[in-house]
Amino acid sequence: MTDNVTLPGTGVVIASDDIGAGLEVQRVKAGWGADGVYNDPQVSQPLPVQATVESSQMSNQGTLITPLFASINVSSSGDNTIVAAVSGKVTRVLSYSLVCDAANAVKWTSGAAGTALTGAMSFSANGGISTPFSPVGHFQTGTNTALVLNLGSAVGVRGHLTYVNL
Repeated sequence: MTDNVTLPGTGVVIASDDIGAGLEVQRVKAGWGADGVYNDPQVSQPLPVQATVESSQMSNQGTLITPLFASINVSSSGDNTIVAAVSGKVTRVLSYSLVCDAANAVKWTSGAAGTALTGAMSFSANGGISTPFSPVGHFQTGTNTALVLNLGSAVGVRGHLTYVNL
């Protein structure tokens, strides 16, 4: 059947879509406004949407995932595993905070002696960083690879991170 329908007795054509089995569905434009008012959505006047935030779960391509948390309390020079490798998964860091007890250079890597996920970040005594939450993540490990914090010297580094395994 063809799309669009002519209203009997008026000759007015309305937009429709043939969805099969002899069924026509009317096509309509979305609009909004108070009673008696119609606003066409546009960039300067978007369709209002109400949303809620669910903090215990997120969605990744339609699959619900649970954010996980880890504390950071390391002081060994070189590689320090913060999140162990998970079989068949990557670890994506959504936010983190670090504070160094003394001057140090730190970087995140994918696995021990692995691929650098960040450049070396130099901090003075009691210096650090706090990244905001990013639903797309700041960086992620390779598949089957631990998340490692590499310290340039044996100085205490403390903090926490939020991550997901995908």
